Amino acid sequence: MSIKILFGLFLLFFAIITPAQTTTETLQTYSTIKSIGIEWNIAGDTNHNAQCLVQYRVNGTSTWLDAQPLFRVDFQSYDMLAGSILFLNENTEYQIKLEFSDLDGGNETRIETISTKPVPILPTNGNTYHVITGTGGGDGSQANPFQGITTAQNIAQAGDVFLLHAGDYGTNGQVLFAQAGEENNHIVWKSAGDGDVIFNQVRIEADYIWLEELNFIYADGNDYGLRTSNAPLGVVITKNNFNNCHYCIYLNNGGENWYITDNIIIGDNDPNDGSNFSGEGIELARTSGHTVAYNKISWVADGISYPRNNVDIYGNDIFATSDDGIEADYGHNNIRIWGNRISNPNNNGISFQPMNGAPWYVLYNQVAAPGEGVLKLRDRTDRVLLAHNTLVAWSGPIGSGSGLMQSFQSHNNLWISMQDRYIWETNGGNIHWRTNWSHDGYDWGNYPFAFKWQGARLATILDFQNFTGQGVNSIQIDKNTCFETFNIPNPPPAMIEFQHMTLNASCNAVDAGMSLANINDEFSGSAADLGAYELNQQLPQYGPRTATKLDLLFANSFE
Repeated sequence: MSIKILFGLFLLFFAIITPAQTTTETLQTYSTIKSIGIEWNIAGDTNHNAQCLVQYRVNGTSTWLDAQPLFRVDFQSYDMLAGSILFLNENTEYQIKLEFSDLDGGNETRIETISTKPVPILPTNGNTYHVITGTGGGDGSQANPFQGITTAQNIAQAGDVFLLHAGDYGTNGQVLFAQAGEENNHIVWKSAGDGDVIFNQVRIEADYIWLEELNFIYADGNDYGLRTSNAPLGVVITKNNFNNCHYCIYLNNGGENWYITDNIIIGDNDPNDGSNFSGEGIELARTSGHTVAYNKISWVADGISYPRNNVDIYGNDIFATSDDGIEADYGHNNIRIWGNRISNPNNNGISFQPMNGAPWYVLYNQVAAPGEGVLKLRDRTDRVLLAHNTLVAWSGPIGSGSGLMQSFQSHNNLWISMQDRYIWETNGGNIHWRTNWSHDGYDWGNYPFAFKWQGARLATILDFQNFTGQGVNSIQIDKNTCFETFNIPNPPPAMIEFQHMTLNASCNAVDAGMSLANINDEFSGSAADLGAYELNQQLPQYGPRTATKLDLLFANSFE
């Protein structure tokens, strides 16, 4: 064989075993009120060791703050580094520093500038009109109000505020909101404050509509409450009451960048009927850019479902659902679920069945007493940062789907079994380059085994560490002594009291966590605590920030 042929074979062999230099491609950034998302496409990183460090600062300041590195995503046709910066100030311009590097070759630093979105505010530059029920007439003055929504819409302009006086506006069927406002200058329809404003079915067909302090009370047989046409942008749905709805807020024909906050949603599903999986509280229908926060949701199948990408879901109080608390199924990149309380879902707390993109951030949630598991893992999963959650199941926290956690980062969570059972239980689940678990707290009670992994029954955390190479700095806790408040007296579907499962100062979960930049920067002790609540810090708000009459009546019915 000639030297030329040998040299050619050597070059071919070298090319096969040596990873190619990684190159960066298109960079995309986007934001919500509280978060910034990043997707940076790359090519050539076949061994998945490229990385991107992230820092951020308010534009014009000098100090860079660390954020979580971007996740390496090679999943469902995505080949990129992607991630989020969370807990930001609203309506603020930030600089983002991205430092890309690959040991096999390739590095680049970029500084991008992007602003978070403002919290919507009521316009002040338009006219204020009065509206009563009816089918025509009036000039919109307080002495001579417009009669009916259709009459009022005929003169509506961006910035106008329509004060709706007490009455039933749905007696003639579905009400259409079809006159558009403008970005940061909505057309507002809100209660005048003199009694209940009632609708039956509503369809939003135009951009920048604002609905506030209204009552959506649905007659039996109406499958849909608030629906969409024409994919409306920037809609605000705030401080409303929804009652006896099946699909209560349903973006069935699209919609982007909605602000859905402080609503009370009580559906028509009996939570004890485990066969009823239809009827959602807030169905995002695979749309993007939303903030869904501080809603109280019950008696629906899934509390909140189907975000697509760049969605923030936080501060919601979800309970007594016939299916799952939050169903993020089919979501793509930068889904962020934090600071929610999910109590007594008939099936699962948070569903990942399946993921269509990544990463997702699941942080600081309290999930307690689901009929099945705290997380639903039954199909494909990818990169998730699962951190600072308090996850309490009557049986084991996750059953046979536990192996799908192999692509998660799991840190600073509390995993608790009430009935003494495996924490995670699977016959599959190979550990690979995506797997990263440490600093969690586990309570499996008096069960003889802590985990079942790849068919092996593992009695202790040390056994689990030796078997998987994961779970470093994780600890066993005791639910009977660790909490200031922890009350789950009966198995599902029994209701539990609304509570914050805060730690005792003597619990070994205090100061047992790891530092996570941009996630737990403000811990109070020598290290972060495990679980959803940091000792001696203000407790989070769940549900509406201003209680409504219906909210108070409903809460009293469970005392």
